[in-house]
Amino acid sequence: MSKSLLSDARRCYVCGTTLSLHKHHIYAGHGRRDMSEKEGCWVYLCGPHHNLSDKGVHFNPELDQKLKARCEQAWMDANNATISEFLRIFGRNYL
Repeated sequence: MSKSLLSDARRCYVCGTTLSLHKHHIYAGHGRRDMSEKEGCWVYLCGPHHNLSDKGVHFNPELDQKLKARCEQAWMDANNATISEFLRIFGRNYL
């Protein structure tokens, strides 16, 4: 298992609770979930901030976009990479 680029704490990235945690892969679909795992593009979210309420990332486009943009920047910083290099791996720019 890779280390998350956004948080080294085992707590919800949004609210900080340590209860009912789910691992959320920030980039999904077309092999991007596996790449998210490999590259550290994931965070822990509590059930309500993941997929158990309308506040969850799967139902909240604003939260989804925020996580994607933050993670893209963190990935580029960690890899001393450009947007073009991010695009080659994940296929889309979120900044």
